[in-house]
Amino acid sequence: MLLAARELLAVRTPLDAELMVSDMLGAWWGRRLRRGDVEEFLGEGLVDYAAKAGTPAALTLLMAVAYLGTARQAAKAEGAALALMESDVARPRWAERVGAVKPQGCYVSRDAYGDQDTVVCTFGYRRGVSAPSGQDKAASAPFASAHASGQDRAASAQVSAQDRTASAQAPGQDRAASAPPARTSEQDTAAPGRAGPPDQPEDAHALVVIVDYNMRGMARDAWVSSQVDQLLEKAGKEAAGNPMLRFEEIEPQQARALLEFAMKATAESLGRRKSPSLVSDGYSAFHAFARARIKALPPGRKRPAPLFSEAPYSRDRRAMLAAEFLASDAAEHLSDPSAASRCTDHIIDYGCDQDFNRPLRVSPTKCETFLLDWLPRKVLLDPAEQEAMPHVLLSWVRFAAPKTGLPEEGLRATLDAVWEATGRFTEAYRDPTTFGLDRSLVERLLPDGDLSALARRAFAFPLLEGTHGDIDLSALRPSEDADRRILLELDHASERGRPNFAEHLAWHEEIAKRLWDGEPEQMWEAAQRLLDLGHDRHDVLHVLMEIAERIGDHPDELAAALDDIADIPDEPPV
Repeated sequence: MLLAARELLAVRTPLDAELMVSDMLGAWWGRRLRRGDVEEFLGEGLVDYAAKAGTPAALTLLMAVAYLGTARQAAKAEGAALALMESDVARPRWAERVGAVKPQGCYVSRDAYGDQDTVVCTFGYRRGVSAPSGQDKAASAPFASAHASGQDRAASAQVSAQDRTASAQAPGQDRAASAPPARTSEQDTAAPGRAGPPDQPEDAHALVVIVDYNMRGMARDAWVSSQVDQLLEKAGKEAAGNPMLRFEEIEPQQARALLEFAMKATAESLGRRKSPSLVSDGYSAFHAFARARIKALPPGRKRPAPLFSEAPYSRDRRAMLAAEFLASDAAEHLSDPSAASRCTDHIIDYGCDQDFNRPLRVSPTKCETFLLDWLPRKVLLDPAEQEAMPHVLLSWVRFAAPKTGLPEEGLRATLDAVWEATGRFTEAYRDPTTFGLDRSLVERLLPDGDLSALARRAFAFPLLEGTHGDIDLSALRPSEDADRRILLELDHASERGRPNFAEHLAWHEEIAKRLWDGEPEQMWEAAQRLLDLGHDRHDVLHVLMEIAERIGDHPDELAAALDDIADIPDEPPV
């Protein structure tokens, strides 16, 4: 990294340096270590190494990390950089201007489906490096006090902010409707003639972030452009000539709230799925830059709601909406009213619980995600519902689109997407009973219909059929506490002779309950890793019990400990 940091000495502007260091910090963003935090191990480790190196390249890197790093990285980098500066280590002329930016304007481009927002925030570097009072420390130049008085910091070089390739579209996305403000050429150059009034910022640039509401409102792509005027002009023209696009200015406070929410959603999504593939290939390179620029925006406003958002739907309100749909002309051709009613409930619940209280919002991407991803993973459908679901969804699209004012071309595109997905739905949705499982058994394991819980619940309760003495196992329901204890006693009948059997069984109940509820999700993930290594189910359960007993009632520590499990010791817990 320090070898790469030498290139910082050759750049001519703070913007180039910030983008270069953001790219460096993005090398490990989103990665996970088996033990420890990657930002602490690698990020803070880099700061420590640069502090010891004490070279001009190391100082320049530390000054950039003080602005772009995490809170801990920034604090360590700032202290180390000040120490090197006091030792008269050389640094570039522009170094004190790192992070000394002023927001210029914020805009959002929204597609008419409500699938995504493209947020554009423009900035310029201050001609004086002092940040305004009340400004976030991370948003100001960390080394303003070290700026030599009277030194001319006006830059004369072009800004070279590399743009990334266009954000990958989700399947079925209407590209004309969702196109963000276009990226400019591969190598952006700042407009000539930076000299101007003393209070006019220079080196203008735009941060562009894609917020995807089909992925819980997470930020999925980001890039930087220095062609600000060209970017805004093109976005305005595209929206003016396309009924499927809206482009408008928003308050900087709103932009900050929206982007903070989106980046937090991204971090949480990566934490659950442990895969950077949820974001674009270029997102990691701009993550640190975006995080720092967001802090340069003023706080104090509520996040603007996605298009078509409504107040939370109560159970009664959901039932009323379902009844309105089933009585409408759009649903009159549905041949199985009972199955159609249950399918409608699933559609409304998905819109309320997974799409920001927007059951009436329809789009090609949302419908495909619901039909081909959500239902096959999460919902147990009976054969009649499997047959009816695509047809009910088509009727729902016809019913809902006029209520949100979706243009006719958007309605046609959504109907086409559902038709195309209908054939794939029969392949994507795998009914557990087709694997040889009895439907009554599946229903006992999934009384809540959560299809994603089937494997972990079957692992926790393997004895559900047959008889044991005069006990009919098929009559016991693991969702009920009394039946659950009987099932676990039978599962561990061979251990009755151990002196602490009652306490031991109580811990088995605790682990079984956690596996049933899926809390924490790391418990089932750890169990799967150990099973994949060929370990016996009984040994796996005892390892989980030992960790849960040792950690106690500390959810975050328990999740971290389960995450760290790589294998069972030679002598497994008993």
